[in-house]
Amino acid sequence: MPIKKGPIPAYFRLKQIIMDDIKNLRMKPGDPLPSEREYCERFGLSRMTVRQALKELEHEGVIVRERGRGSFVAIPPIEQEGIMSFTEMVKARGMIPETKVLEFKRIPAGELGDLLEIDPKEEIYKITRLRKASGVPVAVETVFIPVLLVPGIESVDLSGSLFSTLSERYGIEIRKSKTSFSAILSTPELEELLMLRGTAPLLKVESLNFHTKPVFYEISYYRSDQFKITVNLSR
Repeated sequence: MPIKKGPIPAYFRLKQIIMDDIKNLRMKPGDPLPSEREYCERFGLSRMTVRQALKELEHEGVIVRERGRGSFVAIPPIEQEGIMSFTEMVKARGMIPETKVLEFKRIPAGELGDLLEIDPKEEIYKITRLRKASGVPVAVETVFIPVLLVPGIESVDLSGSLFSTLSERYGIEIRKSKTSFSAILSTPELEELLMLRGTAPLLKVESLNFHTKPVFYEISYYRSDQFKITVNLSR
């Protein structure tokens, strides 16, 4: 239905229509928007009017625009502040956490033995999981944890929070984390898992998590457009 002339500019009313579609989940985070031409034809608008509406939505962070590909509904960034599990971070943004276990196996600790303060010949679990927020792939994480520390974890549902599993099943609370961050470019494997549109920057997060002694070592690759870390410093 064409947008009729009135005291409110046509580009502003188009903005409201698009935002209403997003608010009511007719378009979800990551979904493509109709093309500029479709908006022109559907609402009887000029290309300039449509571009003005999309430009303002992009400036406000509601959508992202990719040259040659079109416009997409922006995905709200997940923010980590202090020691938080992925599940906690996602729920704090009002989104639904989802997890898919990609790999689960026992391997010798080897060089990781020094980090985990165990014998290199001792076995550890290597658990790789794909983490999603409301259906959008956000991170690929791999956890290395001593087998002797978590007996019977093979039968545990690992689609939820590992922090909660450690606390509720094994009485292990994560009290400290030694974490480092680095920027890398995606690999074809990560691009496929994270549903990236070609090569993209990722945030590599490496953390050694402690109770009183090391509990597990983790390497995660986060989409840099979906993840934000807040560090509080004091002196």
